[in-house]
Amino acid sequence: MKAIPVILAAVAVCATWEAAAQETGFYVGAALGQTKFTEWCEPSPAVLACDDTDTAWKLLGGYRFNRNIAVEATYVDWGTASGTVQTGSGPRGVSASQTSTGIAAVGSLDLTPRFTVFGKAGFLMTEQETPASSVRERDETEFHYGLGVRFSVGPAWSLRGEWERTEKLKAQLLSIGLEFRFR
Repeated sequence: MKAIPVILAAVAVCATWEAAAQETGFYVGAALGQTKFTEWCEPSPAVLACDDTDTAWKLLGGYRFNRNIAVEATYVDWGTASGTVQTGSGPRGVSASQTSTGIAAVGSLDLTPRFTVFGKAGFLMTEQETPASSVRERDETEFHYGLGVRFSVGPAWSLRGEWERTEKLKAQLLSIGLEFRFR
């Protein structure tokens, strides 16, 4: 009779380890969304027209150490901001395309067995390409953070919605994507 509580405790510990093992491991994903460059279209007499939003996409991959902590690498194509400015020789079109690669720590909190909220913070290496030399080019490291939700649609697949922001580029991304967890 005294062995029953010990056996039950051993079964509970094994079940807990098994559940924790299922929540660790590698994952990959992709997302599509819209970027807004918050400081691109600042009011100025020289700015004749401006488009500070574009379609963006990203690829991501990470490793979950447990259900609450992960590390995630991303590649983000933020899209292109464009506009028309008045110069001494007349109106001229300007544009800039931005891409970033980065790494972030991700903290998650399960609200239900299928619904999770998460936050992340890390650093990006951002590059900006401009066809015209009069626009400042970027090639810098910057702080990056975001909030999101994840909804499990199966044992390995999840839908993911996320809001992200960069510190220096002043870009915000709202995206929806898919995540696949290797089991």
